[in-house]
Amino acid sequence: MTELRRDPITGRAVLIVPGRNARPSEHSTVAPSASREPDCPFCEGCESKTPAELAVIAPPGREPNSPGWQVRTIPNRFPTVETEVVGSGKLSPVPFPFDAEVVSGHHEVVIETPRHSPQLPYLPLEQAVRVLRMCRDRTRHLLGLEGVGSVTLFENSGPESGGSLWHPHAQLVTLPSLTPAIEEEVRGAARFREQSSVSCAFEEVSRAEASDGRRVVVTTRRFLAFAPFASAVPYELRVVPMAHAPSFANATDPEVEELAALLPSLLRALLAVVPGASYNLVVRSPAAKQVDPDRYHWHLDLYPRLVRPDGFDLGSGLNVNTVPPEVAAELLRAERGAKR
Repeated sequence: MTELRRDPITGRAVLIVPGRNARPSEHSTVAPSASREPDCPFCEGCESKTPAELAVIAPPGREPNSPGWQVRTIPNRFPTVETEVVGSGKLSPVPFPFDAEVVSGHHEVVIETPRHSPQLPYLPLEQAVRVLRMCRDRTRHLLGLEGVGSVTLFENSGPESGGSLWHPHAQLVTLPSLTPAIEEEVRGAARFREQSSVSCAFEEVSRAEASDGRRVVVTTRRFLAFAPFASAVPYELRVVPMAHAPSFANATDPEVEELAALLPSLLRALLAVVPGASYNLVVRSPAAKQVDPDRYHWHLDLYPRLVRPDGFDLGSGLNVNTVPPEVAAELLRAERGAKR
């Protein structure tokens, strides 16, 4: 039975079609096992192959841009947006109905480990904590800069994710305004509040998911992880902090530490259910001046990249999800329970 479901916040529609099984094995691959790759610019000992570091977690006394680091943040050599753009804001006018402008921003890379492997799901807990602290601190730093309207923190893993290097790394990109994804969520949250008179749409949806229970993968002291009701892709997950905060920059140290244990466990469960799965992780953070801090609630979204859109997806504007979120949550719950 095919269902058309709508996301309770954004209103975005998806089709849940359990009769058409996803075929993740078509694109599966095996991550590298080498602890060091001589040609990888992110491996320890190759610091001269990257731009100078912006921030680092390292033992005291270590020289900048030298071996001995634990987590390292650098500018992206091939940025999506450039910090300084010659002629920014001076784009020649384009005729109606077209619209274009030059934008600038920041694009950083967080190198998660000096070693070429393991990937984030298999990092030791203390290293995962360092990684997420660095990501939180860089989000906080970037949101404090003049001209930054939003920060998108993301990680690409696997050949179907859009990533180009296997070495574990995350990225942060800023824009001078809100991204369309945040704008969509903000508008949806406003509509949700008008209809229900709740303070925070994200918290209300989390409460509803927790009450239903069928799509919940795990509840911890500080987080709820669930497969969204209108999941656009198979095994999509959302992780929402219990405490209200508009940005990942507001995450406390205890939250970062708990997330560092929770997130890898969810990724390991995904990779156990769907070996070799590519995926994207995304955390969206608006600048405080851009949204009412009482109305936006930061969250982490996991998008496995198991199927490619076909002509119907593109032509209809509907994502077709072949794994109902209730089934996805059940399988991931079982896998996490089996590993305890």
